[in-house]
Amino acid sequence: MRENSCSEPRLRKSRLGSFSKVATTKPNSNATSENRVICIYTYDWTDVADVMRIRDELRKLGITSRIPYKSDEDTMIGKYRVRGDTRISKYYE
Repeated sequence: MRENSCSEPRLRKSRLGSFSKVATTKPNSNATSENRVICIYTYDWTDVADVMRIRDELRKLGITSRIPYKSDEDTMIGKYRVRGDTRISKYYE
């Protein structure tokens, strides 16, 4: 697990949540492509204002694609699109 280097100063200022990680290059049965996932953890997925504030910070970093937001709970119970699960994202903008 590594921190996303471009977000590190923002992490220190708590502008991107308290923790982040970037997917490794190791084979992953849950992955659907060669793209790598960047995970930004928020304290509470139901705090819409905080989730959107963090999304705005990602936009300031230049991320222009739609950003899905998946709860940690869904990950822990094994919900993944590659396994046939649908409508997993709590937010997708």
